[in-house]
Amino acid sequence: MSNFLWNQPIFILGNPRSGTSLLRIMLHSHPEICIPPESHFFLWLEGKYRNWDSQLLETYLDDLYNSTKFETWGLDRTELKNFIDRYSPQTYEYLVSLIYKFYAVKEARKPCYWGDKNSLWIEKLDKIKAYYPNAFIVHLIRDGRDVACSYKEIYKKNINTTYAPKLPNEIAEVAENWNVNNISIEKFLKKFPEKQHVQIKYEELLSSPKSTLQKILDPLGLEMKKAQLEYYLKDKNDIEPAEFFNWKEKLVQPPDINNAGKYLHMLSQNEINEFNRIAYQSLSKYNYI
Repeated sequence: MSNFLWNQPIFILGNPRSGTSLLRIMLHSHPEICIPPESHFFLWLEGKYRNWDSQLLETYLDDLYNSTKFETWGLDRTELKNFIDRYSPQTYEYLVSLIYKFYAVKEARKPCYWGDKNSLWIEKLDKIKAYYPNAFIVHLIRDGRDVACSYKEIYKKNINTTYAPKLPNEIAEVAENWNVNNISIEKFLKKFPEKQHVQIKYEELLSSPKSTLQKILDPLGLEMKKAQLEYYLKDKNDIEPAEFFNWKEKLVQPPDINNAGKYLHMLSQNEINEFNRIAYQSLSKYNYI
């Protein structure tokens, strides 16, 4: 398969710190999938450019290259402009897909699928349906109490960079957000045919990465590749931009099953009880309690 399926992207959805970056690099390691590092330009620029007019291209590129994180993609502006001009996109969604296609060209691959992973989608889920009704969506779930541990670890690091995630530190707020976010994604997925989405657990990605990845690849008509399991052997710069490793350092290591259930020794019993009380609905649904 060598055609670029511009209108059938893959979206990775999940609560922050649920392993979405790990899943991104695992999928991106497949030669027929291209999911670049996180960048929010689609949503940031959508309000201004949703009614696309090719005469706006220079202005759009100005805004694109001023979008935080986009510079980590390392795309030459003149080459990108010429690439877009070659295809003459008539819609905003096609324009965006061409930027992902150009990223794939830069990596000397011809993917069937492009994809996107970023935390802002949780706030704008209906934009996916509006622009890409044929999208394939992966909902990644992680035990919320372990998510809380990850939030706390980042808070303790006190990372002072433009890119660092801004996450709550109080158990009650983390539990409420985790519960609401997963419920919102579940409701959203009901708007799509079953063949267009799959739900997996972070814990299964750690313990059984091969079979878990195949659950995603099967609906896409793809076979798993060895490189997807050996993502951590890549050059560090091919895994994530250097700017992100202050909070994504584990991506240069193989999957570690010890990252599951760590809340048992990192959270107090009072914190566990509070999280269980607030997020009981989702914890129970996903068999975490």
